[in-house]
Amino acid sequence: MKVKLISFCLLFSLAVFPAISQEATLKPELQSWYSTDGSNELILATGEDFALYDGQLWNLKASEDGNFTLLQGSETRTLTIKNSDGKTVLAEAYKEIPVRSSKSTDLKNRKVGQTDVSNDFFKADQVLLQGVFLPKKEMPSTITIIYNHAFSDDQLQFTGDVDEKGRFKVIFPLDYPQEVMVRIGNAFFTYFTKPGAKQAMIVDESSFGSGIDSWTQVKSIDFMGDLAIENEEKRLLDPEFMKIRDYFMTDSMQKALDPEAFLDYRLGLMKKHEAFYKNYFDSIPVSPLMQEVHLRDARIYAGDELMRYIWLHSGIQEGRLTPVDVPDEYLEAVKNLISNDLEDLMASEYAGLMREFTMPMQPSESEKLNQLVNEKRYEFLMQQQLSKTELEAVKAWYEQIKAGTPREKLVLTDEFKNLSKTYQGKFTELYQEVQWPFFLAKIEGMESIPRSSIISTYLDLNFQSSGKEIPQDILEELKTLNLDPNILAIIENKIENFERSKNAKFVEGVAIAESADNVLAQLKEKHPGKVIYIDVWATWCGPCISEFKNADILKKEAPEGVVFAYICGQSERETFENQIKKFQLAGEHFFLDQEAFQQFDKELNITGFPTYMLITKEGKLIREGVHRPSSGDQLLEQLKEFVSR
Repeated sequence: MKVKLISFCLLFSLAVFPAISQEATLKPELQSWYSTDGSNELILATGEDFALYDGQLWNLKASEDGNFTLLQGSETRTLTIKNSDGKTVLAEAYKEIPVRSSKSTDLKNRKVGQTDVSNDFFKADQVLLQGVFLPKKEMPSTITIIYNHAFSDDQLQFTGDVDEKGRFKVIFPLDYPQEVMVRIGNAFFTYFTKPGAKQAMIVDESSFGSGIDSWTQVKSIDFMGDLAIENEEKRLLDPEFMKIRDYFMTDSMQKALDPEAFLDYRLGLMKKHEAFYKNYFDSIPVSPLMQEVHLRDARIYAGDELMRYIWLHSGIQEGRLTPVDVPDEYLEAVKNLISNDLEDLMASEYAGLMREFTMPMQPSESEKLNQLVNEKRYEFLMQQQLSKTELEAVKAWYEQIKAGTPREKLVLTDEFKNLSKTYQGKFTELYQEVQWPFFLAKIEGMESIPRSSIISTYLDLNFQSSGKEIPQDILEELKTLNLDPNILAIIENKIENFERSKNAKFVEGVAIAESADNVLAQLKEKHPGKVIYIDVWATWCGPCISEFKNADILKKEAPEGVVFAYICGQSERETFENQIKKFQLAGEHFFLDQEAFQQFDKELNITGFPTYMLITKEGKLIREGVHRPSSGDQLLEQLKEFVSR
């Protein structure tokens, strides 16, 4: 699901979200154990009948002597909390981990994170986030993940269930390491993640206040799994930064200062932010990753606020925002804040800053663009077969345009208004025809990665998000712009999907179920005595898509008596149909909307995409050990074995 891109800082300062609650429930009682190296990584948390361990939720059987049996599907793990040489340790099989029952307050000697994310850009993988929510009052029913995307106009949003005991799970796609927003109950915060991450957390709603004071309050969140140590560092660092951020001072300066003075002020504030971070890093150990993310944040955040000055300086006048002009040197200073490093993508305001370059916001820009567009419109209209009164109306309009008459003061005849309605589609094409070279000139000289990101966002904003085809001349020119290959591939994939949604047909043998209720029961009822091979997938899942390339050969060589079924969840319907067309996936198809997938997930505990399952001829569901299509002969032999039973 997509929502319009909004600045992270505006969301935090302005947004108020109602909590969708279940019936009042008791706050889950948890017992937690943390690492003893000062990093405060959560190692184990146990509730009445569940546990968090190894980055996952488990069913729990506990004994009075400190033994815990963890169950998940067919997997069983046995843990013991015991004393060893006067220290508390968590023992599993042949390993022992020293643990403590409370977090350390000795920050100066803590272990820091060592995660390397350099190979996680353009990875197109998924994140599995699980955890437990401790409500202040009522238990919410959903958790929502929201994040900006550097190559699209929209924010991405994904939702998961929260059960009556506070347990939650959400799976969402990610293209590169970045900060994402979490909304659950009245808790609203950000954490850092990367493609392929498996993470868990405990969120205590009572530590979240409201209003400005909450910005500087440390929230009670425990982290487990990938990037747990880095997120614990971030949890403590961010409230300290908010104390010196000068949000309200900057808001006042944006309105009071002229462009040159605001540029000096904001670059000075950036240096103050950088100095704060460096002093903090000198006094308290912080991981290399979090140091890099926050220093890049300071620079990109400055660039974003400098660009937003253009439309915030004069504020709202007569019911609308009134942009102002800034000198060319001002814009060059902003461009100089953006590097060609992939790591800049990790900055929370990067996507917002890229979007600022896609619009002709300054009055001088808009005036010049409109002048060029009006010249094109005039040339077009003069080439049409117009009546005498229509011709006079066009000339009267153009005389006003040449005289510089403001748009709101133009005197338009009924004949001209009717012509505008008749040729509205053509006028839009002319605008886009003029806007494209105008836009390219605006970002000329920028380096490959930011320029590619801006162009991808521009195409999404002006064409794809509103269902319009990208003009052929633009498509041809994309090949000559020396774009970053990874971002160009993303652009081309969007274009391909758009074209397929309009023109491609379903291959013979595709059956899309009308109902997504009781999917497994439907399959059993429709195909009694058959072996049913089930592929649970999502449209954004890279590994899922890779496996589709093996589908055709698999179906040709599979033994008679096998039915292939595809269950798609956490995706958009249009993209779902696109992928079926693209890979010609003959078989039984089920598209599960949010509600249907959450019910399916409750029953089967899907922990990632793709997931492969099998229903035997007798109707038994097999979850473990089912081979994927790329295993080739292994899967074929497995299917033959089940068919022959």
